Amino acid sequence: MLGLVLGGGAAKGYAHIGVLKLLAEEGIRPDIIVGASMGALVGGFYAAGYEPDELIALAGQVDKKKKRWLFPIHVSKKGFIDGKHIMQHLKQFTGDTKIEDLEMTFATVATDIERNQEIVIDRGSLLDAIRAAISIPVVFMPHRYKGRLLIDGGFVNPLPIDICRMLGAGNIIAVNVLRKIDYVQRKITEVTPMNGSVHVKRVFLEYIDCATARLIDYQLTYLKKGILMNINTDDIRLGDFEKGMEAIQRGYADACKFRARLKRFTG
Repeated sequence: MLGLVLGGGAAKGYAHIGVLKLLAEEGIRPDIIVGASMGALVGGFYAAGYEPDELIALAGQVDKKKKRWLFPIHVSKKGFIDGKHIMQHLKQFTGDTKIEDLEMTFATVATDIERNQEIVIDRGSLLDAIRAAISIPVVFMPHRYKGRLLIDGGFVNPLPIDICRMLGAGNIIAVNVLRKIDYVQRKITEVTPMNGSVHVKRVFLEYIDCATARLIDYQLTYLKKGILMNINTDDIRLGDFEKGMEAIQRGYADACKFRARLKRFTG
């Protein structure tokens, strides 16, 4: 069985739609799809029957005005965004769909912060699964589902190849839209200072990028002879949801570089 893994990346994750468009052109349709964070949203819609062109149209609806409506800021000790508008928006497309009724095997990953557990959601409400998967810590309020307090599992497992293997995938295509870093180990030496300002936001984002890169490297041990697509989204920020078309085009263009290697899945 062919598995497709779509990694996390917030607005960068729109690039997954471009990859799906290329796969459709090549006649490739996975049997299993596993997504983290934004990859869960795109993958969940795809598993529910939305074709790439339909996903492109949906992404095109999100402009700056729509983004402000989707992500209204509320001051709360639980997070800045309660997710009610997101749920309202997504439900018009997912309805009361159950994961068990999807056209292909689907799963996403979340983190139970009360029990310190990685939670694989492969059954139940698709809407709740997506809402839990996109619950970026601090930004979104955690999502209470089946008695659990869940946040975005992408911060622990940003490219859940292991879950795709667990679900039975023999071949895997994994798509990473986050910054690729060769995070190496060095003994301390004297170096020339690098130019550039240092501020809290930069320190935090660099930390996240380095930690995520290491977690992705760990997941690649499960890829074996599969294909990893690294999509360059460096100039698209995590919150740039109004840049959906740009991210989709980037995903498609970078995915096209893999046409020859993908032929092995079209036989």
